[in-house]
Amino acid sequence: MTLCDTGCVLRLFPYKEHGAIVSWCTAQHGIVRTVARGMLKPGSELSGVVDLFHECELVYKTPPRGELCTLATAELISPRLPLRTDLLRLRLASYLCRLLLSTVEPGEEEPHWHSLISAALDYIASSAPREEILRRFEQRLAELHGLYSPAVTPHAALLQHFTHLPEGREELLSHLRANSPKS
Repeated sequence: MTLCDTGCVLRLFPYKEHGAIVSWCTAQHGIVRTVARGMLKPGSELSGVVDLFHECELVYKTPPRGELCTLATAELISPRLPLRTDLLRLRLASYLCRLLLSTVEPGEEEPHWHSLISAALDYIASSAPREEILRRFEQRLAELHGLYSPAVTPHAALLQHFTHLPEGREELLSHLRANSPKS
């Protein structure tokens, strides 16, 4: 079956000589993993279009078995270039993508996952990276999973339910605190 959707690139892995495995958070189909054959070849239509944090219109084919789809085409909507201008922005955006991937299973067809990550990445692209952005994202993620309670921090609630959250949170928080404006 061929599907068309809007999606944000969360992760890229090399695949064979010139391809990539692309993890997307899509508006209609949640987390989708596609193989983009030949993407890294010079002159490929996907080169420069499919990249980390990019928002794209994508067309992909679902397999008869398994979950790895085949990417047919992608058209760039937003490259979110400001995320690449500052290492701390890049680290924060990357951590949020990894956090989403570690808590949402492929096939959860909920539009709020895409809305959450797209809004967060757009905000980071237009604002200074701050600790509050990470904490608000964790809270919203916990709420959407039905795990939020004012008695427990959102990160602790996520950690209780999802035992394998991405590494590097404390180091990221330390950098965000060091970068925050002094009052």
